[in-house]
Amino acid sequence: MSRARLKSSGRWPGGGGRKEVAAAILLSILFALTGVPAFGQGYDDTFEMKSKLKVEVQYTDYSEYEYPEPVLFSYGVSPYTQNEPYIVNFPEWRALVKYTRLFGSRTALSVKYQFSDLKAGVAGHYVEGKVTRNLSEPVIGLLSGAYLYDSRGFGSFQGGAGISWDVSAITLIQADLQYYHRGPTAVALGGELGSLNLRVKFRQVLTLSTAFFTEYSYYDARGDAISFRSHNLSLWLSQFLPTQTAVHINVRLYTNTAGIKSFCPSVEIGQYLNWATVLLLKFRYYQNESDNVSLGEAGVIIPDGLISRTISAQINRDVSADVLMYLKYRYYKSNLGVAMNTYMLGGVWSF
Repeated sequence: MSRARLKSSGRWPGGGGRKEVAAAILLSILFALTGVPAFGQGYDDTFEMKSKLKVEVQYTDYSEYEYPEPVLFSYGVSPYTQNEPYIVNFPEWRALVKYTRLFGSRTALSVKYQFSDLKAGVAGHYVEGKVTRNLSEPVIGLLSGAYLYDSRGFGSFQGGAGISWDVSAITLIQADLQYYHRGPTAVALGGELGSLNLRVKFRQVLTLSTAFFTEYSYYDARGDAISFRSHNLSLWLSQFLPTQTAVHINVRLYTNTAGIKSFCPSVEIGQYLNWATVLLLKFRYYQNESDNVSLGEAGVIIPDGLISRTISAQINRDVSADVLMYLKYRYYKSNLGVAMNTYMLGGVWSF
C-alpha cells in the first residue's frame, strides 16, 4: 500500500533477463496501485524497515436491517422462532494494532491485536504472532500462531506454517497449512470444532503489464454440530494500463459438503493520482445456493439464494516518507433486506 512495495525487496533469483526483471517491477507497481500485496498470507511483512506500526479503526452502521422470512417456526406449545440474517465480516466496531520489527536482514517478527464488536453483546479479541524469514534468495518461510477469545466465554487457537518460492522473477508459488481448534465450551457456535486448511497459490507474469493468479484452498472441519469439507478456487487477471491504472478481475468459486455453493466475481481498479496518492475502487457480487443450513451458530442460518453487492472506495495518501494514511468507505446490500455503510480509517508508520 505504500511506495515501499514498488521494490521487490532486492531479491532477483537465478539470472533472470532484463525483460523478466522489468516485468517483475511493473507487476510490483501494479500491486502498489491496488494495495494487493505481492505476498499473501503474511508474506508482505516488509524486510525493508526496522519497525512498522499499523493502526486501523472501523465502524459499520445499518441503513436497513429487516429479518428474512423465517425458516424454522411453530405455533402452539413451541414459541415462534425467527432466525437472524447471515452476515459475515461486518462487525459494528473493529480496531486493529499491528507491530512489525526486522531482526537482522532476514527475519521479521510481527504481533497483532484486533478487537471486534461482532453484534449486540458479542465481542471478539484476537491476538496473533508471526515470524517470516528469508530462508534463501528465492524462498521465504512463515510461522504463525493466534488465539481468539469470544466474550461468550470460550477461546480458539490457530497455528500455521507456509512457504513462498520465487521460482523466477516472473513466477511465484506459495503453500500454507493451518490448523484451527475450539473447545466444547463454544456452545453458542455449536461446540467443539477442529479444522485443517490447505492453501496453494500460483502467480505468473504473462506480459510486461499482465499477470495471472490462481489460488486453491481445501478446508476439512470436524465438530460436534457439523462436519464438512470445502473447496475454494479463485482466479485473478491483473492488467496495468498506460494511464497508470491497475485493473484486477477476480472470480471465486466455493462449494462444500454441507450443501453450500457460491459464485463471487469482483473487479478492482487502482488509479495513481500523484506521487503520494492512490485511489482504489472495487465492486463485488456474491450469490449462493444453500439448503438453509447452519454451521453451528445458534439462530443463524446461511439462506438459499443469498445475493449481495458491495461497492468500496479507498484513498491512500503518503503524508510523509514514513507515514501512510488511508480512508475507506464500503456500501453493502443484500436481498435479505440488509444494507450497511462501513467506514475505516487507518495508518502505517515506518521507523
